[in-house]
Amino acid sequence: MCYMMSKQQFLNDDDMSWHPHLMFFVPGEAAKSWGANLPGSPVLAADDPEERVTIMFVPIGKWSDGTLAQPMAH
Repeated sequence: MCYMMSKQQFLNDDDMSWHPHLMFFVPGEAAKSWGANLPGSPVLAADDPEERVTIMFVPIGKWSDGTLAQPMAH
């Protein structure tokens, strides 16, 4: 599990940062079992075949300093 709640988070070179979120690293392809990427689901998922994990992202509403995050578009 990883907390990405700081406004100074570094996601990657292209995006730099994203919404505050929690990340869960689950062995194998687990998106379906978590209900990820379905309409209305709060869980997003990305498979990492090289590491053989699914990374689950759960956006949250506040940054670590307590300020509100912009709502995500669905």
